[in-house]
Amino acid sequence: MLVLLALTASILFVPAGQAAAASADAAHHHAESGYTGGATTGQTMLYIVRAFYYIALMAAAGMMIWSAALPFAQGTDPQRMHAKWSLLAVRTLLLVAIVYIFAHFNALMKSLGTSADAIGVLTETNAGRSWIALLVLAVLGFALMKQNEIVKAIWALLLLGVESLGGHTLALDNPALAIIMNFLHLICSAIWAGGVMLLMLYWYADRKEAGRFAARFTTVAWMTIVLLAVTGILMTVSLLPSWLYLIYSAWGWLLIAKAFLVLAVVVVGAFLRLRAKRKEMPRGTLLKLDGALMLAVLLIVGVLTYISPAPSTEPLNYHKMGEELHYTLDISPNGPGPNDVSLKVWLPEELGEPEEISLAILPQDRPDKVPIVVSLQMKETNNDTSFPGFKLTEYMAGKVELPYPGAWQAELVITDSDGLITAEAINFRND
Repeated sequence: MLVLLALTASILFVPAGQAAAASADAAHHHAESGYTGGATTGQTMLYIVRAFYYIALMAAAGMMIWSAALPFAQGTDPQRMHAKWSLLAVRTLLLVAIVYIFAHFNALMKSLGTSADAIGVLTETNAGRSWIALLVLAVLGFALMKQNEIVKAIWALLLLGVESLGGHTLALDNPALAIIMNFLHLICSAIWAGGVMLLMLYWYADRKEAGRFAARFTTVAWMTIVLLAVTGILMTVSLLPSWLYLIYSAWGWLLIAKAFLVLAVVVVGAFLRLRAKRKEMPRGTLLKLDGALMLAVLLIVGVLTYISPAPSTEPLNYHKMGEELHYTLDISPNGPGPNDVSLKVWLPEELGEPEEISLAILPQDRPDKVPIVVSLQMKETNNDTSFPGFKLTEYMAGKVELPYPGAWQAELVITDSDGLITAEAINFRND
């Protein structure tokens, strides 16, 4: 357990100066800044692998947690059934984890090129260390099958802890709260998904035991669904700089689809709980529907954790050279929602800094809309040798909101110290 805790904790403390860590984290296994376009065959295979991994993860962790929540008397039929299913879940997790790690390690090494150090990627990066911890935990799962329920629950929590330390949350400036929310979200997911799987297995193996388990599970399911909603909302708020990302990115649409599926789960769960309160057996149709919804949610989660929440756009980098003036306009990420805007202006040294700068962004597709006035603030500039005889002045503005995708025009007006006015129109798109 001490070794496992050390492996898990080490993921949080990667020295910033390690070259392998920097390169691997730039393309880390959850693609936190990553894939946003149409899926290639390779991407589709990764989605499938991730979906199976999440199903196996939730099954193994969920059944171990339920072992602690519902301790069975040794030698009883429920205990034997649960032990059999738990062993199958751990075996499946190990098999799927090996495929999962191999697929993502292979994709990562291809993205880093032939010069990448494979051992360094595994031992000196967040992704590599989390894979090692996952594999160690998956193997140790077999040794824990004959341990008491508390040890099994700790194993499940460590497994979910390793998973919570990856994903989009690591890309945040202050990821601690998001990691905690992710950990709680995964625990609730495992309890809910593991419970649904157990309920279906009991239904096919022993209807009376299914009825007894349903009475306990439906009460717990409501609490986990509420916590799933709360932690999911908090994580979404921390990840998305604007709600516009929900409607202008593939990640957002998948999240909306997941939310509707969860609402459907709530409706089905209400019917199951009603029957349990009446001491009636759960209907097979409702159980199958609940299981199908669970699988659909986990499939979406497998994709959500891989693609980027940001819209699939290219940052604008526009540079223009002139005899008496050069400038560069940058808009990033150049998508619907908040953007960072920076401007570099080079004027002849004898003119010094610009007397006045103004920038407005107009929607070309909607001429009736009011232009967005960008409030540029001058920033400190280091010694610049890009253009001998010219002085560089830099400006920036944060969180400039472009409320929708389409065609835009940036109108830039630069007035130098001699009063000469230069007006420029820059056309671009943010979709």
